[in-house]
This record gives sequence, C-alpha cells and structure tokens, in this order.
Amino acid sequence: METSEPKNLVPRRKVCLIDDEADIREIYTVGLTTEGFEVLPAENGEAGLRCIREDRPDIVVLDLQMPVLDGFDVLKTLTTDKSIPKIPVIILSNTDNEETFRKAGEFNASFFFVKALSHPKKVAGAIREVLSS
Repeated sequence: METSEPKNLVPRRKVCLIDDEADIREIYTVGLTTEGFEVLPAENGEAGLRCIREDRPDIVVLDLQMPVLDGFDVLKTLTTDKSIPKIPVIILSNTDNEETFRKAGEFNASFFFVKALSHPKKVAGAIREVLSS
C-alpha cells in the first residue's frame, strides 16, 4: 500500500514582506505564496525588523516609504546590527528617482522594483535568482 506522504518535501523559503500598504501586502502575500514561498508580512519597518529577528527569513522584500521606521532605516539596521545575519534584500517601492536608486545601491540591495511596474511573479523570479546564487 502506498502512503500519501509527499516525496522530496523541501521546506518553503521564508520571505519577510515589509510594506505599509495593506493591499500590496495582500497581493504579494497571495502571489508569492502561490509561487511556493512562505510569506511573513509586516506593516512597517519596526514590525519588519521584529520579523527578521524572530523568524529569520531567507530574504526581505522591502518598501522604502513607510511610517514608524522607513526602508532606509531597516537597511541601515540590517548592515549595522551584528545580531542579524546577512540577509538579501529586494526593494519594492514606488519611489523611483535617481537619488533613491543611488541611496538604495549603497546598501547592496539585490534588486530594485518599482511597484507600479511589477507584479508578484516577477518579484518571485528575482527572489529565486537571489536565493540560488
């Protein structure tokens, strides 16, 4: 008799999604979950850092403009807090000016997506690329 246990069960990679817009969190949570990731949503930078410290995600998808702690505060903390292991970051923001790109580049973000021009499947592809390298 065959068992119904799945073969080659691989744990789903964890994505901490930090964005203050509830609609964006919902769209990307559904989309990235459909793409096979476990999504840990956070509504601002403070909640996101808590998620990172407690849940140890494999990657962070980060908005830049948020209340409480913005994305640049999160990036700064990720680079200076030695208790947090190095974790890749993908920026997902509607801020698309040259100064923002330059500033984000200083923190070695893996990708920078403009929300209005992106969708979960595209971001999922970037996540896979970053995690496989």
